Amino acid sequence: MEPIVLASGSIRRHEYFKTLHLPFSIMVPGIDEDNKDMLPPEDLAKSLAKRKIEAVIKNLSNRIPRWICSADTLISLDGAVIGKSKNREEAKETLVKLAGRSHNVITAIALFNGRERKTDCRLNISAVRFAKLQEKEIEWYLDTCEWQGSAGAYKVQGLAACFIDRIEGSYHSIAGFPVHEFYKMLMDNGYDYS
Repeated sequence: MEPIVLASGSIRRHEYFKTLHLPFSIMVPGIDEDNKDMLPPEDLAKSLAKRKIEAVIKNLSNRIPRWICSADTLISLDGAVIGKSKNREEAKETLVKLAGRSHNVITAIALFNGRERKTDCRLNISAVRFAKLQEKEIEWYLDTCEWQGSAGAYKVQGLAACFIDRIEGSYHSIAGFPVHEFYKMLMDNGYDYS
């Protein structure tokens, strides 16, 4: 199988590539993820995934690989983007907003084909409903520090699973990497997965 450059610092995404037995190397793109253009959530996720690939291409200059993959996950509540919390107070505010409500988890995945010089970008949108939470539950979760570095201040694959009442869509996408969409994208773009 051909190697893929994974444009991500996410440990979860690294683990997914290992689980899929894909040969890969890691390049952390280091882009600014602020929504300065005030894009709608779906457009922002796609824009960030594509910008991560562009940043890797820029860093590699003349050594453009055949395949580069990136992804971006964000939370949308009432049409507003909820990103990664900068501190505990912000994380608490986010969890209070999510408690007892449904929100969308939007993951954009992008695949660059260096031979054809084109990028395929796709979206997965899943819905997550949190149970009502008491303040002591939120404080307990904040104490775990699991919220750090996660869109929406929680990780579905961690202790936050205790709070999730219902999921509609792809668990893997909510965890940050829509495996089915990625596999289909590889097949559609001529990647030899044999």
